[in-house]
Amino acid sequence: MMRNQYLRHLVLSMGTRIAMIVLRLLRNMLLARILGPADRGLFALLSALPELIAAFTSGGLNTAIGYHAARQRPMGELLTQVLVFGCLLAWFVTLAGVMLVNGPASELGLAQNLGQYSWLLLLAVPLLVLRNALLNLHNADGKVSVFNGLRLGESLCALLLFLVLYWLWQDAALSAAIGSWLASLLLVALAGVFLLARFHAIFPRWNSASQFELLRFGGRSHFEILFQQMLLRCDYLVIATLLDNQALGYYVMASAAAELLCIVPEAVTTPLMKRLLQQGQDILRITPLALRLTGTAMLCACLAMALLGEWLIVLLFGEAYRPAYPALLALLPGIFSLGYASILRLDLLGKQRPGSLSLYTGCAAALNLVLTLTLLPQLGIVGASISSSIAYCALTLAMLLLYCRLSGVAIGQTLLAFPSDLRVLHAQLRPTA
Repeated sequence: MMRNQYLRHLVLSMGTRIAMIVLRLLRNMLLARILGPADRGLFALLSALPELIAAFTSGGLNTAIGYHAARQRPMGELLTQVLVFGCLLAWFVTLAGVMLVNGPASELGLAQNLGQYSWLLLLAVPLLVLRNALLNLHNADGKVSVFNGLRLGESLCALLLFLVLYWLWQDAALSAAIGSWLASLLLVALAGVFLLARFHAIFPRWNSASQFELLRFGGRSHFEILFQQMLLRCDYLVIATLLDNQALGYYVMASAAAELLCIVPEAVTTPLMKRLLQQGQDILRITPLALRLTGTAMLCACLAMALLGEWLIVLLFGEAYRPAYPALLALLPGIFSLGYASILRLDLLGKQRPGSLSLYTGCAAALNLVLTLTLLPQLGIVGASISSSIAYCALTLAMLLLYCRLSGVAIGQTLLAFPSDLRVLHAQLRPTA
């Protein structure tokens, strides 16, 4: 008995995401209850900074290597790009930033919140860059099972290592959380290199012409990735600067609960990544279908979270985190729109529109920053959530309009599932001889 290959990968990806959600929930429950809102906020800030630094130094790197890996470019050349223009460059920029934070900028609220933990960024940033690149290479190469296995392994390692380290250092729970996070990054990076070597020759190769081509494509995508990280995480920095770690802890829990819903678009885009970037046959049917099914599933998930979110927050994280629920509600419209954005982004990259994506994402990030600075003093973390939702929705609408113009697909064909879609899905899921 055989099944449609994409649907098999979709089911595998969905199962992986569900398992990851369970593991992340367990870890977040432990972190929230053991650390408390203030230390939980500090840990979230420390975890978010490497993503922002990596986006600043090598934002277009993953887009470039993913695009070229999907087109069978030698992995040795791509890995060289990662090591030189990703890890090495990110490390030097991080060193300069850490010295600034511990020197001339030491009086800023952000610097005081981080304290001496800022030096750990010198290890976290290059590890994160390497891990992200390896995951992207495996997925773009069509190794969906490897990609899912690495993601699941990272979640499992982070949970188990935290339990072990907390058992050893019960008086240093924050150090146990940071140690387990860094160790899980290292283990996934090592496993990613080992598995990549099973399928490809990965010995570093320097080809000046190829490296220039990769840098040029990555440069066109750099600002899109940078602005994307700013859009998703600048609210953390603003809250940490203008409010305190406790308020940030509430907001982090609201964001974590809302972002769990991204299981739906992630499961859809993981097996579709190679096809969307290649823009092969049937793409005019595949992308609208994926958008409709994702939008319908995300709508149901967001409605369920709106009804059950407060109960879940208190049940999982404790009564101390109840103030996070209003912020969660305000985030849900934006999270719903991001379900469409993840699919549209890959399709537009396949259509050679990284510049347009950079422009749209930059405008959305600027809108989010302005709104957050305006609403945060008046509404607190709810104001930050409203700002994020407005910016996410504006970005998705701009991407959707561009997609419809380039593809000739009517906007009504991209929103919610038709009854015929469900019949086709049911038919595809049935085994055939």
